[in-house]
Amino acid sequence: MSDDFDPFADEPRWRPSRRENEQEQTPHSFDPWADLPTRASRRRHGLELPTDAPGLGGMWQGDDASLTLDRGAGQGSEPSPAPGGRILVVCTGNVCRSPYIHLRLAAELDGLGIEVTSAGTGALVGYPIDQGSAALLGAVGVDSSAFRARQLTVQMVEDADLVVTATRAHRRLVVQEAPSALRKTFALIDFADLIEGVDKSAVETQRGATLVARLVAAAGARRHLVHARPGDEDADIVDPFKQGAQVFARMERQASPAVASVSACIQKIS
Repeated sequence: MSDDFDPFADEPRWRPSRRENEQEQTPHSFDPWADLPTRASRRRHGLELPTDAPGLGGMWQGDDASLTLDRGAGQGSEPSPAPGGRILVVCTGNVCRSPYIHLRLAAELDGLGIEVTSAGTGALVGYPIDQGSAALLGAVGVDSSAFRARQLTVQMVEDADLVVTATRAHRRLVVQEAPSALRKTFALIDFADLIEGVDKSAVETQRGATLVARLVAAAGARRHLVHARPGDEDADIVDPFKQGAQVFARMERQASPAVASVSACIQKIS
């Protein structure tokens, strides 16, 4: 990781456009807090599956690997009332990581007027939650039987006050398609680090229509105080899709402390 890596930087760094056939930015040049991906200016707007999804890419063999991000059509275009704010959780298939985070967070924030939803950049639309994640949720008393996977849309991102992603790669994809979401989109673990120590008074002084929006603003004001985790592997939640119970347990160990931190912070400032 280069010495100038700063995921808490306030302004995006613009770089020359890369060749049309170049598919990925190097991890050394990507700033997960502020960098607007260069592919945002390409004519075609689509999402490419992150490489951290074992097994998922094979499902799309023979098809175009770039999955279109629907710009507002269909589900997600009519947000539900949520006086406390809206949190959107994003992963790839929306069957393992994001529903686990979504449903855990929704259960812990129940009664606060905050809407928590989830979607996938390459969702298995209509599928139930993976049995591995369902078992982990069931163990803590969270019912996931009604859950069904949804495809991420730009409208969902724009409607949210906070977007948290399973990995920094997912954050890059979200911001690529919805650049206006730059300052409200974070990898979950990064966001948990950023809000550690935030108190109610710091949130109350911020501008924002909802509690969650003011928390995001307060988090942004702390970027110069918090040292970011240097590598993506330190901020990413492992994808357990088509993996065994050990990988699901690893996902839980990575996600649960961050979920608990976000939940505790919101409860403290409510």
